[in-house]
Amino acid sequence: MALCLAVEAFFSGSEIGVVSADRMKLRHEAAQGSRGAALALEMLNKPEWLLSTTLVGTNIAVVANTTLATALMIDLFGERYSWLAIVIVAPLIWIFGEIVAKSVFQQRADAITPKAIYVLRAASFLFSPILAVFSFLTRLLTKLFGGEAASNPFTLREEIAAMMEMSAVEGDIPPMERHMIRRVFNFGETTAGDIMVPLIDVIGIAREATCGEARRLAVEHAHKRLPVYEERVDRVVGTLNVLDLLREDPERPIAPYIRETRYVPDSTSVEKLLSDVRKGSGFTAVVVDEHGGAEGIVMLEDILEVIVGELEDEFDQPKSASAWIRELGERDYLVEARVKIGLLEETLGIELPAGKYDTLAGFLIETTKAIPPAGAVIRHDGISFTVERVTMPTILEVRVRW
Repeated sequence: MALCLAVEAFFSGSEIGVVSADRMKLRHEAAQGSRGAALALEMLNKPEWLLSTTLVGTNIAVVANTTLATALMIDLFGERYSWLAIVIVAPLIWIFGEIVAKSVFQQRADAITPKAIYVLRAASFLFSPILAVFSFLTRLLTKLFGGEAASNPFTLREEIAAMMEMSAVEGDIPPMERHMIRRVFNFGETTAGDIMVPLIDVIGIAREATCGEARRLAVEHAHKRLPVYEERVDRVVGTLNVLDLLREDPERPIAPYIRETRYVPDSTSVEKLLSDVRKGSGFTAVVVDEHGGAEGIVMLEDILEVIVGELEDEFDQPKSASAWIRELGERDYLVEARVKIGLLEETLGIELPAGKYDTLAGFLIETTKAIPPAGAVIRHDGISFTVERVTMPTILEVRVRW
């Protein structure tokens, strides 16, 4: 009877244990050569066989246990007291065979599953004639009631993210590549506001300017395209390609050469922007807020960077780490706040949480939910970020120590 109870507990617990096991961990262990993890994944891909195996095993053990208990009661007290078998066996089955077994297997599912799966696989082979009938009846009844057999060959989004984090912990993916994967992973959620070049970083020119002034500004800042504003810098009315002015009179107004530009809300998805790109040969757009004020500029390069990684244009940051990060001592750095998170992580060997920001300044603002003043200290995961220089509302320099 004790053996039957143990068998019933095993099959009952295995049912919840295998289903509760972390598939991402099983895939990782299988990739490392774990035969048990590979078998578990194989059985999880056929859930009707897995559940039928545990169901048949549980029922056989329960029936055997009840039969033995009944025979024992009859032998000891006579047929008149055979009902004592139910009184004694039922609580044991409920408590030890169901509640305790399922609780233990569920709590230790990841550790138990790769070992228990060998027994389940053998039982599946042993019960295969019965399981074949169950599988046929399941498919038949599913079709009769208008359903379809569940099939999901794709890995869940959460599982992919967890796999990436595990690879990051083990050092399989460098910080820069990990940051790029995150951005591609969140492609559908990325908006124009996320990828735009902020207006504060854009060199623009007034509508009343001359060709000579535009050429001098372009040479000074190494730009070939300039946003054109009217009255205020946040009222962008078009864009200017300086190549159009090379042979023009320096005193001639730039107005005839201003190209119309499109305006997009900051909430416009990158997918929509990419669709607009396909309709034309180039793309430059002004990102506006709900009040119609310009917030920044989005160009073709900014959209493509979300998909393929960094592409250089005239508004991009320098790629050299030394241009943004200066070492002051051991684990002590002075950092330009506009440095890209990926470059910062790769250079310093640290890791910051993923979020809707691209720069160190964005991380600090997101963490504090405010613009931290000079002298403010923000701590995260053993790393101290001290704001060294601020020109409101812009964070300029941050000291990073750990």
